[in-house]
This record gives sequence, C-alpha cells and structure tokens, in this order.
Amino acid sequence: MTQRDHLMDGLRVVAAHVIVLHHLSSYGPLANTLAQTWPALHEVLYAYGRMATQVFLVMAGYWSAQTLLSTPQAPLVERLRKRYARLVPPFALALLTVALTVQVLRPFIDQDWLTAPASLWQWISHVLLIQDFVGQPSMTVGAWYVAIDFQLYALLAVLSWALLRLGVGLQGVVAGVALLCLASQWYFNRDAAWDRWAWYFLESYGVGALLAWSQSSASVVSSARAWLGVCLFSALAAGWMYPRPRLWLTVLVCGVLLWGASRWKPSVRSARWWQRQSDTSYALFLTHFAPLVLANALWIQGGYDSPRWGVAWLIMTWAVCVVWSVIFHRSVETLMRRAWH
Repeated sequence: MTQRDHLMDGLRVVAAHVIVLHHLSSYGPLANTLAQTWPALHEVLYAYGRMATQVFLVMAGYWSAQTLLSTPQAPLVERLRKRYARLVPPFALALLTVALTVQVLRPFIDQDWLTAPASLWQWISHVLLIQDFVGQPSMTVGAWYVAIDFQLYALLAVLSWALLRLGVGLQGVVAGVALLCLASQWYFNRDAAWDRWAWYFLESYGVGALLAWSQSSASVVSSARAWLGVCLFSALAAGWMYPRPRLWLTVLVCGVLLWGASRWKPSVRSARWWQRQSDTSYALFLTHFAPLVLANALWIQGGYDSPRWGVAWLIMTWAVCVVWSVIFHRSVETLMRRAWH
C-alpha cells in the first residue's frame, strides 16, 4: 500500500462519518435536540455536511482511472458488470433493511421525513439505478449517490473504450476527460437540473481521474499533469465567478492528496486501522439510516425531551451505526463481492 493509499483511506473514513453526522442532524426529533444544544454545530453539519460527497467523487474518479489504466483492453461489458455487482447487491439489501425498519416503526413515529412505502416499480428503479430518471422518490438517504457513482464509472469506461478503439490512445482519453471536466465546471454543474446526470459531477470525478493519470508511470503523465493544472485553475475561477464552494472543496481535496502523499506516514498498525475503517465506509454509507430511524422511534416512544440527553442519544446512535456497518460489511458486503466476482 502506498502513502497515497493511506491518505485516501483517512479521507474516505472522515468523509463517510461527516455524511452520517449530516443525516443525524437532519432527520427526526433527535436532530432538533442538537440544534437546541449546539446550534452552530448543527448548522454546519446540516448545511455543509453533504459536501463531503465531493471527497468520495474525487477519490472514485482516481480509483476508476487507475483501474482503466491498468487494464485498458478489458472488455467493456465485463467492466460494467463488475462495477454494478460491486455496488448494487449490498445496496439492494440495505434498501430492504431500511424498508422493513420504516414499515415496522412508522406507527411509532408518524412524521413526514420517513420514506413512504415503496411500490414494485420503485424497487425495480432503484435496483436498476434509474430512480431519478423515472421520477421515483428515494427509498433511503444516499440512493442518488450510488446511481451517480455507476453512471460516472460507465461514462469513463465507455469514453475510454470508444476513444481507444478510434486509435487516439491514452493521450486522447486524458484530453477527453479533461474537456468534459471543464464543461461540467462551466456549464452542467451550474444548473441543478442536471444533477441526475453524471456530467454534473464530472467537475470532481474528472479531477480525480486526471490526478491518478498524472501520478502513473504511463506515457500520459506529462499531458495529464498539464490538463490537471488547467482543470484545477478552472475550478477556482468557475467557483469564484459562479459561487460554488464544492468546486473549491474539489481543489482542496486534490491539493491535500498531492501535498500529503509523501508526508503522511502512519505506523503499520495505524495504517491497518485506517484501511479497515475505509473498507467499511461503503457499508456505513448504505446502512446508517435504519439505526437513525430506530433511535428516533425509541426517543419518541420514551417521551424524552431533554436536549442534552438527546445529543447523548445521537452520539450513541452514531456508535451503533458504526457497529452495524462493520457487521454488514463482514457478513454481507464481503460475501456478496466474492460471489458476484
């Protein structure tokens, strides 16, 4: 494992927990207790916690580009099948867990932030990752990200496959990704109407891909570094002209990875701990809504109203989310990955 991998593990873990804290501060009466006790912290988590997805997008682009570079001749269909198998089976089981939890606890909560009972078409659309295209309500928090992750990977894989078949080589692939990244920064990412499509998020995913190619040993290094510099400068300019802090966060994440790759040197024991936590981050992302619903149901049924005890309850819920994600990762996600691959 390289130093860069260690740093990415750390960033991935932090981002996953920020997303969990964002949702804990957004749903149910327990979120209100945090707003009453620590209003400034609640405002930060509620308003800005979702931006942690930028970290995932940059790193997802990085890892996908590394995979495409290491096996450029792999069949396109096989690439897409493996990515779908990596994402969807645990996602579908997490959806089932959330649906059952909400159905059982709905009579005890009866609040509008709960997801509505899902129809068959809603289930099918989520499994096919097309729920936003066909106007189906989300069955759980974060469902949009799973669909976008697959879209982005598919776009990168198809673009690479098509350009390589046209004979433009990896240099052309790098240029193509960079141009799409620039288009996202200046056009698509400015309009939220595009946020169901991959090119809305290419402003960060594309930067991650260029970063990976700029650090490789292939012949594309020099051009990838040049294009990366252009895209980073462009992100700063676009984020200033059409204010979008997420563009600046993308640049910050890339800068941290470039600066910290050779500087952060954790011990072997620490590196293994970060890697274990990183391995469970997808499970944490998928599964934390069910414990959140359960915790709010118990709070409501207990008739509690102390803001301080509510914050303590939130912290315990956070810990339960972590434990549940480890169980899910070891007993479900890992086994599914072996079976489908």
